[in-house]
Amino acid sequence: MKLLKTSVPLWVLVLTIVVLGTGSLMTICSFKEKKELQDSLNTLKQDCGVIRYGSSRHGEFTSPLLMADSPSESSDFLDLKSNFIEAINSATNTGGISSASVYFRDLNSGRWILVNGNEQYSMASIMKLMTMMYHIHKDEVHPGWLSQKILVQKSLTGDNVQTVEGPALTLGKEYTVKELIEYMIKYSNNNATAHLNEFIEFDDYKLFYSDIGLPVPDPKASDYTLSSDQCSRFLRLLYNSSVLNNKDSEYALSLLSESVYNGGLLRNIKEKNIKVAHKFGERFFTDANQLHETAIFYTQPNPFLITVLTNGKDTAQEAALIGRIGAMALDYSKSKIQ
Repeated sequence: MKLLKTSVPLWVLVLTIVVLGTGSLMTICSFKEKKELQDSLNTLKQDCGVIRYGSSRHGEFTSPLLMADSPSESSDFLDLKSNFIEAINSATNTGGISSASVYFRDLNSGRWILVNGNEQYSMASIMKLMTMMYHIHKDEVHPGWLSQKILVQKSLTGDNVQTVEGPALTLGKEYTVKELIEYMIKYSNNNATAHLNEFIEFDDYKLFYSDIGLPVPDPKASDYTLSSDQCSRFLRLLYNSSVLNNKDSEYALSLLSESVYNGGLLRNIKEKNIKVAHKFGERFFTDANQLHETAIFYTQPNPFLITVLTNGKDTAQEAALIGRIGAMALDYSKSKIQ
């Protein structure tokens, strides 16, 4: 009996080894370490280092996944990243802005890029996202909580300064928790936030941070800082409906789409039919001002999340930079994301 001699292409051998050894390969390799393999098999794309954030509120049989991340930013968006860097450099050269950081995420694929990711900024009013999630989640556990009334006897805002103004709460009037949430999100009302914070149980509240890998805020501290990618996790929780149920996540994001602030990411957006769920934050220090915004643009077929954090002495220039970056991201999502 003769043995047939055949010539087997190298790529077939490599593919066979990959398929047979997937179990062990997935645990020891990284995408970059196997560059030669990637070059040989252009269609084979794998990520062996996915970062997963699970909820501590698991049951006996379940362990909810809150979100997952690739450990490396996408090379597909490097041209967009270059545009962001150019815009930041141009703005900082004017002297009104000292630094800025950007996080961009394609919500269909999970691909992301980050500019100046090591920089930390004061979260200011963006913290109101967690306050909202806490109270809505409390209503899921204790139905009827959002209907509870809170008497607003005085202003609890202290020295907090805010340039964006909306309708004020009427002193001596009772508001439901739901009404206070709407004032807090639509108008970024600090007094509504302060009254809601009076009813937060910290042991429960801190889980919203620790479960997604964020430092737990110190209740006694006057400030709380995060990077732009960390800040973006707030909206990702809502978009994934991973902390609140689907109905409540929809409600929360719809409130964010009704925010009256349009001086940042939305300032250069001409299309009025695009829904955007967004929250801004501003903080004033003795020697600097900070202005930030985080948002989900529901552009079809490519919705995306973008967060821009800025620091400087000129709030108007900070807002202009945020607006420029928002327009860049929108144009890119409509023309180049595949």
